This record gives sequence, C-alpha cells and structure tokens, in this order.
Amino acid sequence: MHTFCGLDFGTSNSTIGTFLNNRCQLLPLDQDKLSIRSAIFCDTEHKQWVFGQAGVNRYLDGMPGRLMMSLKSVLGSTLMDDETLIFNEWISYTTILSKFIQSIKLTAEQASQSNLTHVVLGRPVHFHDTDVKADQAAQHTLETIARQIGFKEISFQYEPIAAALAYETTISKEKLALIVDMGGGTSDFTVIRLRPGTTATDRTSDVLANAGIHIAGTDFDHKLSIHSVMPLLGMGSLIRGSSSEIEIPSSYYHDLTTWHMLTHLYDAKTISHIRSLQIISHDKERVGRLIRVLTKRAGHHILYAVETAKQNLSELHQVKLPLDFVEDDLSVLIIRDELNQVINDYLNRIIACILKTIDESGVKTTDISAIFYTGGSTKIPVIRQKINPILPNAEIVQGDAFGSVGLGLTIDAQRKYG
Repeated sequence: MHTFCGLDFGTSNSTIGTFLNNRCQLLPLDQDKLSIRSAIFCDTEHKQWVFGQAGVNRYLDGMPGRLMMSLKSVLGSTLMDDETLIFNEWISYTTILSKFIQSIKLTAEQASQSNLTHVVLGRPVHFHDTDVKADQAAQHTLETIARQIGFKEISFQYEPIAAALAYETTISKEKLALIVDMGGGTSDFTVIRLRPGTTATDRTSDVLANAGIHIAGTDFDHKLSIHSVMPLLGMGSLIRGSSSEIEIPSSYYHDLTTWHMLTHLYDAKTISHIRSLQIISHDKERVGRLIRVLTKRAGHHILYAVETAKQNLSELHQVKLPLDFVEDDLSVLIIRDELNQVINDYLNRIIACILKTIDESGVKTTDISAIFYTGGSTKIPVIRQKINPILPNAEIVQGDAFGSVGLGLTIDAQRKYG
C-alpha cells in the first residue's frame, strides 16, 4: 500500500503532511514544530549536516562551518549546475537541496511510521517571472530530487491553490476568494470559487485566475539591509579614483544582503581587494567594519538580524537592530515607516499583480467575498493596508502563515492518491 504526502519546500520555511488518525495533518519537523526553517548548516568541526533552526543556532553560536538559506531561490538558475566546497568535497547545489528535502521526508516517515511514496509538491505560479525555460528547469530539478530520494509518484500544485484547499475545509458556504500567499521568495495570487464539502480533484472550472511575482520577504530584507545596515559598513562612502572621487563599489553590499551570494565574499582575494580600497577610502572606519564582517564570516548573522528586525516591526513601531557582533555597542534603530518606505516600489508591483489577477478572473473587485492571507510576509501591516481596500466587500481571513500551503497540498494528495 502506498502512502501519500503533501510537501511544501519553501524559501524560508518548509512543511510536510499526510493522512493520519483519520485526517489530513502536518507532521512535526523541528522537535514539536510543524514547520522547519529552510536552512542548512555544514558543521565543519563535527562534519555534520544540520538542518533547520538548529543549524542557524550553531552558526549564531560561532560554530565553524557554513550556513545556507533561501536555497529555493536558486532553482532554475545557473547556480544549480555549480558545485561548492563542503567538507573538502565539491558538491552540487542540487545535491545540497536533496539532502534537505530528504531530511524532511525521513523525519515525516518516522513521525507517521510509514513509507511515503506519493507526493504533491508545492510550487509558485512562477519560479521565474519571464523565463519559461528557467521555470521548467526549476520544476524539473524538484521532480528529479523527489524521485532520487524515493518518491514513486510525483505531482505539483500551485501554492496559492493549495492554500485555498486548506481554507475551503473551514467554510460553511460557497465563497469567491482571493488567495494571497506571500512567503520568502515569491508572492502568488489566485481567484477561486470555493465550495465546502467538495472532494473533486479537478478544480479547473473553479480557479478563475492565477498570477505571481518574484518579490517577497527576502527582497524586503534586502531593501531594509541596504537602507539601514550597509551604510554603517561603508556603502556610499567615497574613495579616491584616478581622476576624481568615486563611491566604493556597491556590488559588495548587494552580495552581502543575498543569502546565496555571500560565501564568495569571504575568500582571501575579495577581502584583500577591499583592504586596498580602505587605504584610499575617506571613511576607513566604516570600510573597516565591512572587512571585519567578512573576516568573521558574519554576513549571515547580519541577514538573520535584519530578517528578525523586519518580523518584529510587524508588532512594534520601532526596533533596535543589534550589530555588536561586528563592533561593541554598534546598533541601528529602525522605524516601521522606514520599512514601509523602502519597500514601497515592491508593494506597488505586488498590488499591480493582484489587480491583474482579478482582471484576468473576469470578476469585479466587489464580487470577491473573502481575502485569505498566508505566508510570513502577509504579517507586514502595510501589505494588508494596501490590499484590503481593493476588495471592499471581502471578509479578511488569516490562515496559518507557515502551514496553510502544506496542509492544502496534503488534502490534494489525499484526493489524488488516497
């Protein structure tokens, strides 16, 4: 007998679920938590692969090794074919991804005491906004990994449709809903007719429109870091050029705010070049901080601190972002309005994508009776402040920020394979 599951491999967090105790449910992946940080730490001292928050904690505690996060973002890119040095061995990014996804599968099999052979995998509406070949390559890579780690039957479902299936189990009457799924890597939207009690596997006639855009939480982190933290490390400062003063190259700082671009900044050649720039810099102190960050391999620490500050701004109007791991007593105060301002251009593009989704659905904004929010980025207050007024008659529903998609994929898997 085969056993099925729904697996949501996310940019920031991942979940998996199956049918257990007569219901579809998510399984514990990180001790008793139903989601796991999509993080991998290669502990060079113990020669261990450590997954989830435990890996992040080892990195933050100063254990020697390498932290990798947001690896879903490299799906379909040329990086997937690249190899990186881990434990003195060249390993492809595809292999690294497979180790993480396999750890999820093995943990779930232990929790459910079953051999999971059939899976519905979540995917964004677009892995890449405009590159169809890259989009196909991203899904193909995920399917290949799933087959390599032991899944026999594999299908895919759009993540916002999966979230809709989870929401549908909670309603008592038909609704026309806009699903807003904004996570770490993409923002995805679906206009769908929900019918409580249905068990249909084909929902083509109910799905009125899908759209997505490659803007989400990690992009907000990037903007916030560039605005608030990178100037403390010398971004924008002047150096003496051959004929005039020029700004220190900004590429270092943009790479320092991107998870999968960080590691190459730590090599001796890059640090040596920045030291040569410090000599001709007008702000040697701040450029010295950049050198300190790179020699300490503290770039991921900054990214984690920025992400945490952004999350805290969902509840607080201002937060203090500590940078004492760079320099004693160094910190920066961030006000929520600053975050709103620096991500405003992104928000306008997201709103345009939502309006396009509604327009393509053929319904009026006044016809939509519910907005269902899922994904960690939907907790940012300004996002709701911009979306809610578009749909004046819609009930505002908050789903499980990290679990709705995974549960919906599990429901879909039950209907397809159960």
